[in-house]
Amino acid sequence: LSDDPAHHILPVNCETTPENYLGPLVKNPPGRLVVVDAAEMGLPPGSVRRVDLAGSGSVSFSSHGIPLHLLLEPLEGRTEIIVIGIQPAARGIGEELSPEVSEAVKRVAHALRQGEEYGIEGYQENLSPR
Repeated sequence: LSDDPAHHILPVNCETTPENYLGPLVKNPPGRLVVVDAAEMGLPPGSVRRVDLAGSGSVSFSSHGIPLHLLLEPLEGRTEIIVIGIQPAARGIGEELSPEVSEAVKRVAHALRQGEEYGIEGYQENLSPR
């Protein structure tokens, strides 16, 4: 998104320290905040899901030690928050993006440019016994 942002998007690459970007957002909350992150959801690599922030405890996000719902708590009720998870192929530090994840990033960027983030399938935790 940074290379070709839409007029309604201000992309910020927080890498592994999203908490460093929270202060300005709390001071001046945007109308909508979309968080895109690698997320362990037990799905095939490159799977993309919109994750309910309130129910995100079962989803493990990659780039922060603080649970995402706690990290974004200061913004709840002040801005619309949309969380999009991409299932990684590997989660080691310094791992390259797999082809599946690279394609997923492109699909998410396209959806965001088109304003179609709500068209992304919602995450449903599989609660059936294995």
